[in-house]
Amino acid sequence: GGRGGGRGWCGARMQKKEVAESCFDLLHHSMVDAFTSANRSHPERDLEGMGFTVGGKLAEKYVRDRSLFADELEVMTFICKDFWTEVYGKQMDKLRTNHKGVFELQDHRFRAVLRVSTGPDGNALESARKLLIFPCGVIRGALDALGVVGSVRADVTGLPAVTFVINVDRSGSK
Repeated sequence: GGRGGGRGWCGARMQKKEVAESCFDLLHHSMVDAFTSANRSHPERDLEGMGFTVGGKLAEKYVRDRSLFADELEVMTFICKDFWTEVYGKQMDKLRTNHKGVFELQDHRFRAVLRVSTGPDGNALESARKLLIFPCGVIRGALDALGVVGSVRADVTGLPAVTFVINVDRSGSK
């Protein structure tokens, strides 16, 4: 119907968003399962590489109509606020830096590990570690597309809290 009864446009839109997030989460978990259980020689590298490609393409899409970033801190702020919201439905909770090329991006309730339970290996942290390879690649790819080269690792500080640590390569390799 129209605007009068039923769930209405806002409820339907919210429901679609929740379905999209569920599909993304299921795809992410299934992809990690497939990559880590298949007979691949480098499943972590493959997952991180796929994340890198996805993150780069998404960053290019999301900055298409933006002005250029002034510095690394502006890029990191964009990743924490706009990019993370587009990809994971919420902003990062905290951004810290030592102003020497190390940035910590903290998500206190990271959706990808929100429902991690003890896996077949009996270790929830190991299950979470596998799920964090792809998002590390997503961040690294987005940063690369925005002109910031570096490494990204995820530290689990207590599920579902995750800190992504970025070490910017300032050697001028790009």
